[in-house]
Amino acid sequence: MYDHIIMKIPVRDIDHLTLNSTQPGAVATKLEQLGFTLTPDGVWPRCICFMPADEDIPNYIEVAQSPVDFMNVAMNLEKVKGEKRSFKWETNDGEITGSLIVGDGGGPVPWLTVQQMNPDAFVEPTLVVHPNGALAFICVHAVSDDPKKTAADLEKTWGGDTRVEDVLNGCILVRTGMVELLIWSPAAWLKEYKAIEPMEPLRKPAITGIAVAIERARPLQAILRANNVPFAVTEGDRVLVSPETTGGLLIEFMPQN
Repeated sequence: MYDHIIMKIPVRDIDHLTLNSTQPGAVATKLEQLGFTLTPDGVWPRCICFMPADEDIPNYIEVAQSPVDFMNVAMNLEKVKGEKRSFKWETNDGEITGSLIVGDGGGPVPWLTVQQMNPDAFVEPTLVVHPNGALAFICVHAVSDDPKKTAADLEKTWGGDTRVEDVLNGCILVRTGMVELLIWSPAAWLKEYKAIEPMEPLRKPAITGIAVAIERARPLQAILRANNVPFAVTEGDRVLVSPETTGGLLIEFMPQN
């Protein structure tokens, strides 16, 4: 007889990542200096939109007002019980309206659940074209003192097609859909991204960075140089930008050509 039963949540993918900030306007400005297009200022959600792999699961990064700085991932479900939130944007092509339902979440890596009522709102043409050539948000990086346990705890909760595997010494992959979650040990994280000397988070597990697919490295580098944004180029022409430059998020740009 079981003492308790863990009910798995049928997550489909990482829907989006939220940068919760005490100064969201400043963070948005820094992201624009990296060549990203954001939704209009003064509206919610303020986000960077990309073309999704699945038409009913959007792919975006959100900047939100918060009394404390932290990051969380939103996991996409077909059905969620929770708070309905509506939004409206004015674009060059007219008004866009939509809504989503935000449900409960958990840990150890901060997450919550969402149901998208109008996923097509996040793929309006003027929003998914970025001067830096960004194509998609493809990976979330997190740091944990015990990556295997953190991954196992998530696997116990997330249902669907969640898979866990070792990919590097000190790094565990958790995949629920197209967007990957890589959980690093502090030592492995500092070694992998030593080119920009990342800081180990004070509280762990914590989300520390993302990977973004881009067409080519040169247009991005030109934008960064024009805006005096420091960066490092590593193997495969990957471009790394430090958290100090972006408002708290290490960004790894990965050329596809």
